[in-house]
Amino acid sequence: MIKLQILCIAALLITLRVSAAEKDKPIQGVVLGISGFENNYLDVGYCFGHRVNWPSSEMLKGYGGLVVGAEVTSQDRIIVAPKLSYSINMFVSFGVNILYYTDFHTATLQFRPEFGASLFGVRMVFGRNFSVGNYPFYGVNKNNYAITVLIPT
Repeated sequence: MIKLQILCIAALLITLRVSAAEKDKPIQGVVLGISGFENNYLDVGYCFGHRVNWPSSEMLKGYGGLVVGAEVTSQDRIIVAPKLSYSINMFVSFGVNILYYTDFHTATLQFRPEFGASLFGVRMVFGRNFSVGNYPFYGVNKNNYAITVLIPT
């Protein structure tokens, strides 16, 4: 049993050593996508983060970082939602967003955690919006599906 524990600890240390040796490279790029459930939004942003490549090539394996952007819709009225988000995307995608939905008459601040899958810079996630205040605002999805793609610059 002790030999198994030592073997597991050694494997963990080797894995940590290999991942630390695999240097993350800075990445910046445009993020484009669509999101919605009841109401559809166009998602546009700019990513500041780090990329991880496949070991034997320069092909993007995953990325993580801060995205500054906005979601926009014009279904029955124009709604703009400036947003700040942070995500980690390497096969499994985790993210959090702060969004300020406004139609320029009323507004609401929303918090959205996201979970999904990601590969080659393409994310498919499910998120749930939570109101930071208790302001009624029509046009915000309670549940949210999104597909986005990172276009490195």
